[in-house]
Amino acid sequence: MKKIIAFLLTTLILFSGCTAQSYALSDGRSAAIQGVLDDACHISGVPGMSVAILADDEVSYFSSGYADRKKGMPASENTLYELASVSKAFTGIGILLLEEQGRLSMTDSIQKYLPWFTLKYQGQHVDMQNLTLNNFLHHTSGLTNFRHTQNIPQGNTPDLLQKTVKMLADAELAFPPGEQYNYGTVNYDVLGLVIEIVSGQSYEDFMREQVFQPLGLHQTYVYKEDAQATGQLAQGYRSSFFMTTPYKAPDYAGNKPAGYIISCSKDMARWMGIQIGVVQDIPEIFHTVIEKSHQGDMSVPAVNEMYYAAGWSVNAGQTIIEHPGGNPNFSTKVTLLPDDHIAICLLTNGANTNTSLVLKIKDILDGNLAQSYEISGTQLLDIFLSCVTIVFCLLAVLLFVLGLRRRKTNERQPMTRQRIIVTVILLLVTITLCIICCALDWSTILVWQTYSILTALISSILLTASITWFVYTHRYNAPPQKYSRTPNN
Repeated sequence: MKKIIAFLLTTLILFSGCTAQSYALSDGRSAAIQGVLDDACHISGVPGMSVAILADDEVSYFSSGYADRKKGMPASENTLYELASVSKAFTGIGILLLEEQGRLSMTDSIQKYLPWFTLKYQGQHVDMQNLTLNNFLHHTSGLTNFRHTQNIPQGNTPDLLQKTVKMLADAELAFPPGEQYNYGTVNYDVLGLVIEIVSGQSYEDFMREQVFQPLGLHQTYVYKEDAQATGQLAQGYRSSFFMTTPYKAPDYAGNKPAGYIISCSKDMARWMGIQIGVVQDIPEIFHTVIEKSHQGDMSVPAVNEMYYAAGWSVNAGQTIIEHPGGNPNFSTKVTLLPDDHIAICLLTNGANTNTSLVLKIKDILDGNLAQSYEISGTQLLDIFLSCVTIVFCLLAVLLFVLGLRRRKTNERQPMTRQRIIVTVILLLVTITLCIICCALDWSTILVWQTYSILTALISSILLTASITWFVYTHRYNAPPQKYSRTPNN
């Protein structure tokens, strides 16, 4: 009888093992992940990438390339990267922690903490008593990236957070508060200032003492100087005319709560473990806070079937919890799949990265080893505009030379009505492009976008000017050939 029971138990275990998805990292899966990561570095030109994977309660680290190409410093699980908008989840935890401590409520009016803060919609002041902290947490305030990020002040002084929020005072909202979810990074700067006012600490000190240290995140920083002192901070790179080059981006200290926390793969692995409940050695209060941070705001329509929570995009069932991030010279993404006990973090020191690489890694974990890296939209834009620049410049030179040659060798003829009209139109196009070039906010564009935008616009001006010149010089026609008649013999 005992043998029969043992046999039945063994059979049950074996069959249950066949039906359950296993994400243990075999040599084949590890090699495939490292291969696609190496390909991503090579194709994108991004010098360094680091990945942390939490699968079946086990942590694996992968890195490729360099944290600093010039110094020859390889990327590793200890390399520090700017988290970009992945930072918002930390700020979300901070503000919800204060609520759990009874020091504020997310339903509080923003004016309870910022009495001077006012906003407008269609030229009229909105009712600030109905604008709550929840609106900023869930990006339903009406502050959006399209309208409200261009004027974030540069600098690294202690007062930059307050200056950033004051810059938003009396801003024109994109929609009435609470009407829809529309992502705006500055919402979390507002929350960061509220954290300062309620806690009586700087945002940086609060996060370090009240969030990072209690959670055991000892390689996560808000002060950039602290990160630099470790010698592990990655050099950032940006796209520039078919290449990625080192780029020292301006400091936006007032945007830290939204996009400038710094961390490494090792700390992010622990952070992801906390999020999906694998890591339990944290203060009890954080278990409740973490659960709240994953609850999306379903009072407004979803965007691409995703709702916004506290620094996370979540689907209705909370089976997908994720957030991408992009700074001028860093790209990141964190994806949590609680039902699968999977969490993946991608950190890179270049803006060219296609963060869908995280999905490729998930496919490999599922057993689909044949994965390939796909070029990012940022890189495609740079390649396209760089090619446009080269082609337009060559055409501009060619047309200018041809026009110059025609003018020197041929006789001038009267301008026809048709040629005058065409020349004037082309001249107006050239002038318009010049005005556009001068009117654009290049201080913002050249920080966040590829330089090839500028070169493509300049080459367009040169091309239209050369076409204008070429059309104008077509009034110079070759003189008629004179033939001498020879006498017949």
